Amino acid sequence: MKTKIINLIIVSFGSLFFLSCEIHDPIAELSRPGNFAANVYWDIPNTVVNAGSNVPFYSEYWSVDGKIEYLGVYYDLVRKISYSITYFGNGYTFSFDSTAIAREFQEITKYQHSASFYNPEKKAFVFENVFPVSYTLSGFEERNPVTFNLAQVNLLYPPNIQNRFYEGVFTTLTYNDLNTILVINNQLISAVDFETHFDVIVDPGTQQVKKNVKPTSVATLKGLLKQVPLSSLVFNPNRQYFGVIFSRSYELNARLRVVNGNQIENFSDSKKITIL
Repeated sequence: MKTKIINLIIVSFGSLFFLSCEIHDPIAELSRPGNFAANVYWDIPNTVVNAGSNVPFYSEYWSVDGKIEYLGVYYDLVRKISYSITYFGNGYTFSFDSTAIAREFQEITKYQHSASFYNPEKKAFVFENVFPVSYTLSGFEERNPVTFNLAQVNLLYPPNIQNRFYEGVFTTLTYNDLNTILVINNQLISAVDFETHFDVIVDPGTQQVKKNVKPTSVATLKGLLKQVPLSSLVFNPNRQYFGVIFSRSYELNARLRVVNGNQIENFSDSKKITIL
């Protein structure tokens, strides 16, 4: 009798346990009809487009509830910028590439869903259309101009980029380079004062003389170098152009958004689109 009572308790506890799981099981909740997001397939045949044009696409989507409340294209905008500045005295080039989100992920175009889109063979709604790409997103490049437009250079190359070029080129300049730039070409310091900023080192074996910038003079000479116009440093006298290269381009990361009758959204795979 005691064994039967214990077995009855075990059975009762097990029933309560499974009943509890059935009531509170989140997987079961999601598995009930109407709680599924729509399935979305999206294809863009050409992912390289011109600014100001429309991008054609093909899509298939379906939902277990058979209802679609929203259909639209979203994308974010990525801006890619490349800088290059060259000092032709010794060939030093400062290069920097920048990639940043220029516009957050947002709705671009909304479409009107229709039951007429349904394709029995595909067992899905089939929708083909286009979305726009603004002409303002066209790429831009300036490469080694033959004239130096200071206003445009300052617009394209922000102060921090120009400063990093000056900082970088300074580390590559020899005594002769600095003498030519600061004393001879731009007359920013006298020859006598210029010499005071260098330690003279004589090689005991070859008796060759080498002049190194004194550690305490680095800031002074670097400050003088930054007074030299950029146009003077980047001019190529042999080929008669200025060694500045700038390019800007944009990319889109686009997705198709579908919301079903239960207000559950889903997005297609992201498509990267390069704009020319």
